[in-house]
Formats: sequence, structure tokens, C-alpha cells
Amino acid sequence: MTDVDNGKAATGDAVLDRMLRGGIPRNRTVLVRGGPGTGKTTFGMQFLQEGLENDERCLFVSTEQTQSELRDSFSEFEFDLDHEELAVTTLHAVPDDGDEGRRLKLRTLEGNSAIDERDIPLTEKNVARHFQAAAGCDRLVFDSVSALQVLGENQELFRRELLELIQLFTKDLGATALFTAEDIDDSVLDFTTHGVIELRRERVNGDPHRFLEITKMRGVDHDTRTVEAEIESGGVRCAPSRRSQPPELKTHKHTSIGIDGLDSLCGGGLATGTGVLFEHDGHANMTALFGAMMHAALDKGYSIVLVPTIRMRPDSVRTILDGHDESLDHLLDEDRLFVIDMIGAWDETEDNVFGARESATGVRSVLDAIAGRAGDTPRLSLINADGMVNTLGTEDARAVRYAQEAHWLRSDDLLVHVHNPNVTGDRITGFYTNAAEQVLRTWITDNGLQYVSLKKSPCGFVGTTSLVEYTTEHPFLRVQDPPEDRENPYAE
Repeated sequence: MTDVDNGKAATGDAVLDRMLRGGIPRNRTVLVRGGPGTGKTTFGMQFLQEGLENDERCLFVSTEQTQSELRDSFSEFEFDLDHEELAVTTLHAVPDDGDEGRRLKLRTLEGNSAIDERDIPLTEKNVARHFQAAAGCDRLVFDSVSALQVLGENQELFRRELLELIQLFTKDLGATALFTAEDIDDSVLDFTTHGVIELRRERVNGDPHRFLEITKMRGVDHDTRTVEAEIESGGVRCAPSRRSQPPELKTHKHTSIGIDGLDSLCGGGLATGTGVLFEHDGHANMTALFGAMMHAALDKGYSIVLVPTIRMRPDSVRTILDGHDESLDHLLDEDRLFVIDMIGAWDETEDNVFGARESATGVRSVLDAIAGRAGDTPRLSLINADGMVNTLGTEDARAVRYAQEAHWLRSDDLLVHVHNPNVTGDRITGFYTNAAEQVLRTWITDNGLQYVSLKKSPCGFVGTTSLVEYTTEHPFLRVQDPPEDRENPYAE
């Protein structure tokens, strides 16, 4: 036997092994659950074939199919069912009403038993005799544990038998075991096994697809994202291998915004020279995020173009900037801050504060004036998209959005639109999402926790969700780091 990946048993699929941080923990039992046709049996045999590749001894126990049926099922696969280190047996579990109470017995489905009895108690000695190669086996698949539901009406007895079976396989026989089971809600199975891998079938736009999710793996910081599970001749292949484009296709740059976890989530920072969209639910407080973004931009020598939200009135912005040791009045005086007031809360008699314009043409003229005053310094444009839509209407808001990227956006500039999909129609939401190359979403759950998720991006941990929390130290905001080793997201 070869120790693989520091105490982990590789599954035979690179993506799943990465999700598991190397594979299934050795000498543990993992439940593979799913409905008919989701790939449970195939995945189990693939797990054993991977063990055979590493000179391990393997055992496949079927409680539902005879050996001839199994060979028919696997005829289209590249599995070596005749490998000298692979034992395949078929058994049926039945209740035993003996003097010691109901216990499980094993009954062979065909005449290939190594012992004479047809029904035998489920003990280490009998399992070792019957399975022949079981003693000291490295990997074991029990397909399926649903056959043990003969005790299902007695949950305590079922749990005891299951725990003894786990003890038998992992402790007494020294195996890493996979139990397969039908897609049933059974807390006993979930509680007693070390981990749970879910397989399911769903339709996507009317077409059938298989999906895999690791819902539990004790002691492992596993990837919780759902992947597709395609059935190929070599077994189950999980996809995608990465969710952001590879470095070879890099067409963007990114810049740090000073919040480590958020920078990591995005693959190094917000994308520059393209559009970024921040969606929110109307409950999440965005001001701390905006303050950190503005401070980081100013620290890098950027000027700021601000189309404020209703919460970002002058006093609020002044307080935010004061917290980052920046002065609102000084920034306005030094042509480092420009405000396009679409909410009517700012004094447009002040330098660099421009009142609302009611047409795309008017907003374009303001953007031209700002570009002239800001000169060659890079710009962070922080735009209240909802204010644009409500003031200009959808058509003019679209025209301004296109013009911003086509005429005023340079390779080092940051263009960030802030949008609440709940206050606009689906068409304008779809437009802003489509126009952006990087999309983040933040929201508050019913229990008051705030999260941020990367929904779309040329790099970064696409599909990952991180906790947001507020702190009393600069930058006053902490975003949970994405899991390590999920993939290399950096487009360098």
C-alpha cells in the first residue's frame, strides 16, 4: 500500500480531490448519497480503481446486484474488474431474530461464498472469511447501505448496526470506506458517517445534468461549491476545473482596494479599465465599503468621481472621509473629488459639485468637464446606478453607462456601479450585469449576517461567498478570506 497525499485517499478525479484538500481521509467512512442514475455505484468503483493504481487492496460489496449484473453495468467503462487486488462480492442483509435480539445477517446473492452457511451473522470473522481478501484491505465500497433499511423502523437499532459496520470496516479491517445510499433524508446516516458527498440530477434549461456537492467532511476545510459530475468511461469527472479564465487569456489589470479578504476574493483586487458592478439588497450598509475603497484609491493617487447614494449625503461622506484621515473640503478644493448629485442633497454652488442632469447629453458634458479638471491622474468612479436610472430613465442611463466605458475609462481607472436589483426592472438589472466584467453581490441574511459573493469575474474565486464584518480598526471592514488551495485565481 502507498500512502497518498498525506493521509488522504485520492478519489480518481483531480477536481474532487482538490475540493477535498487531497482526497477522502483514510480509515474513515464517507456516505455517497443520491437518487437512481446519479453515478453513486460508478463513483464507488472509480474510487477503488484509483486505489488499485496505487497498489492498494480493494473490496467492492454490492447488496443489490449480482456479479454478472455488475459486469454488465460496467461494460462501457475502463475499469479492471479482474485485477488481482480487487475482490467483488454481492450480499443481501436480512434481519436475524436470534436469542440476542435482532441483528444483521448476510446472505449471498449467488453461490460464490467461501463458507458453507447461506445466512451468516455480520461479524469481523465472517466478513473476513466470506470476503476472502477483506482482511487488511485498504479501500472498501459498500453499495448500498440502503439495503440495511430492513431495520429502518427501529432507528436506534439501525444506528447501532451502522456504527458497528463502520467500526468493522475502518478499525478492524483498516479500510477507507464509501457507503452509497439512495437520496433519502436520514439523519442517522449523516450523523454516523465521517463525511457526506451528495450526487443529484437536475435540469438546466430543460437538459439533464448531474451535480456533486460535499455537504460534510469532518476536519477538512473542503470546498462547498457545487460542481457538475459528468459520467465518462473512466468514471465520474467533476467540472469545472476552474471558474475564472486562465492567465493566458488575461485582458485586464486589477488594483487592491485595501480590504485583504475582498482583494483575495477578486483575485487581487477590483478589475481596472473595465466595468465593475456591486449589487446589494438595500439592507447591507455600503458606506464602510465605499469609505475603504475611496481611501485606498486616494492613497494610490487616484481622484474620485462620486454619484452618491441617498445615504451618502455631504455630512455622511465627510464623516466617512474623516475616519480615514481625509478631508472632504480639501479633496474638493484640490480637484481630487468630484460629485455628480443625482439625489439633490449637495450644494452645487461648491466647486466640483455638479447638480443633477436630466439627459444623457447633460451628464456627458459633466463627465467631460471632470476629465479636464482631473487631468492625467487615474480615477475611481463610484456610481449610484439606481440614481442614474431614476433621474435619466433607462435609455439615457444605458447611454451614459456605455459612454463612460467607451470615452472616459482608461486602463488604470476603476469604474464601479452600485445597484439594488429590487428597485429596478429585470431588463435594466440584466443590462448592468451584462455590461460589467466583474460582478459582486452583498446582502444581509435574516439572522443579521452580511456576506459578499463574487458572481462574475475575469479572475478570482467566482462563486465563493465570504462573511463581512465591521471592525474598530482601519479599514473598519473585514472580509473573510476565501478557502486556500481552491484554485489559483490570479491572472498574472
